[in-house]
Amino acid sequence: MHKTVMLAAVAALLAFKPESARAYDGPWCAVISLGGGFVSENCSMPSFEVCRAEALRFGSTSFCRQNGYYLARQGEAPRYRPKKSKRKHRAQ
Repeated sequence: MHKTVMLAAVAALLAFKPESARAYDGPWCAVISLGGGFVSENCSMPSFEVCRAEALRFGSTSFCRQNGYYLARQGEAPRYRPKKSKRKHRAQ
């Protein structure tokens, strides 16, 4: 019982830390497995390479994913450009 209360308190502290307001800073998120079913996300990664290095520090069950909430700052080029569709010529 005491162990469960301590784990809940630690989880609450991690959930309400001040950095959580900056969750959408980078285009990549490191999803880190802490063991015992606990998972943490760090979405401040500027590139996939940095994210992968961070995830590997926590073992092979951690991974990277794209941050769906990331908005590029003004002046940055968009990450992906849609393919230009080829114009179909009509037979005359």
